[in-house]
Amino acid sequence: MHARIRPAAVLGMVLTMLATFGVSLALSPPAQAAQVIADIPYASEDPVGSRGHLLDLYLPTGGLTPRPLLIWHKGSAWSSDEGKSGAADIAAVFNAKGWAVAGVSVRSSTQAVFPAQVHDIKAAIRWLRHNAPAYQLDPNRFAMMGDSSGGWLTEMATFTGGVAALEGTVGATGVSSSVQAGLAFFSPTDFLQMNAQNLPGGGLDHNSPISPESLLVGCAIQTCPATVAQANPINYVDANDPPVLFLHGQADFLVPHGQSVLLYNKIKSVCGNGQFISIPGADHGRADVMDPARFGTQTSYATTNCGEAILAGGGAPNPTWDTFEMFLRGALKMGTSCQVTWQASNWSGGFNGTVTIKNTGTTPISGWRLSWNWAGNQQVTAFWNTNLTQTGTQVVARDAGHNANIGPSSSVSFGYEASVTGTNAPPAEFRLNGIPCARVIV
Repeated sequence: MHARIRPAAVLGMVLTMLATFGVSLALSPPAQAAQVIADIPYASEDPVGSRGHLLDLYLPTGGLTPRPLLIWHKGSAWSSDEGKSGAADIAAVFNAKGWAVAGVSVRSSTQAVFPAQVHDIKAAIRWLRHNAPAYQLDPNRFAMMGDSSGGWLTEMATFTGGVAALEGTVGATGVSSSVQAGLAFFSPTDFLQMNAQNLPGGGLDHNSPISPESLLVGCAIQTCPATVAQANPINYVDANDPPVLFLHGQADFLVPHGQSVLLYNKIKSVCGNGQFISIPGADHGRADVMDPARFGTQTSYATTNCGEAILAGGGAPNPTWDTFEMFLRGALKMGTSCQVTWQASNWSGGFNGTVTIKNTGTTPISGWRLSWNWAGNQQVTAFWNTNLTQTGTQVVARDAGHNANIGPSSSVSFGYEASVTGTNAPPAEFRLNGIPCARVIV
């Protein structure tokens, strides 16, 4: 028999534990953030004086534009309208990698019950996409990440693109609210199964009228299964969903590990695209799930196109920021590994150059930008099969449209003509959509 916590203590204990496991709420500019724009209203206050319709933007220094965007929402058992808190910590990692980061708040369950929270995140995504040109964001490369109830919101946003019943009328409309990838930490996915999945030593009484899940939907969850079904991310999974990565600790006291098992099995059953990393001994917190002391103990389950790959121990990717960024890059078709072959035919005062980009990763690339810096005074004067610009010594070559897609193990080539005096040294580094490529000089 599972031990149960008295219902009256449920919510207070959840909030206490979330505070223990949570990240700092301080809003401070992270390293590499050129600009932090705080408290942007993506919709009018509701209720008046609340903060659930605000977002913060963290824009990186330099790098290529337009930039991919990572949307962050911090979990609170749906009790807070400050879900954008903690985005500074995410930006400290991702701004340095060339990503813009948006911390987004939504209304709490005390301010509005489901589906208000989904309406809100979709309104924020629409606002960000509508304003993408102003902030140099790539509207085709939006990803979302969150933990706990923030992971739930991430999965709802990821799985419900195009679901008209959940679009809502909050804020601006007429723009897509879809994201192209999701990354969720220890999120609830099927509320009615949570009590049965609690740890043998006990867990929260999710069926209580005052449980976080019951407060979210506005009724004790076992008494309103039809309403609960609409709030379960698992019920929106289909084969057309964007790729999603989710992580869960096997010792999670607040949200049972089995919730992610259910989600993975559902994604696999519909031939979707998902990866589940299960971490033994980890409780409910990012620091626990990402603890280096547990590296090598995790198991990764990945399913794509009805296939499955299971990696355990040292063969499984460690739950690190680098692992997460590589997943997101692959999901957004930015490329995860590349090789550039550079060949020059010289004559007095100039040369022709041929550049071949090879996708050495396992995911396709859709839309590419290759950048490099000249070591000398080379100046490009003509080019073909690319759109190329040069500013000082920096060159950025972009796809020409017809050659935007590079499949795994496939290549595209382009050429240019340039003037030069002195030594025509090859570039020391090529970067494709922000990552360095292996270099081959012919």
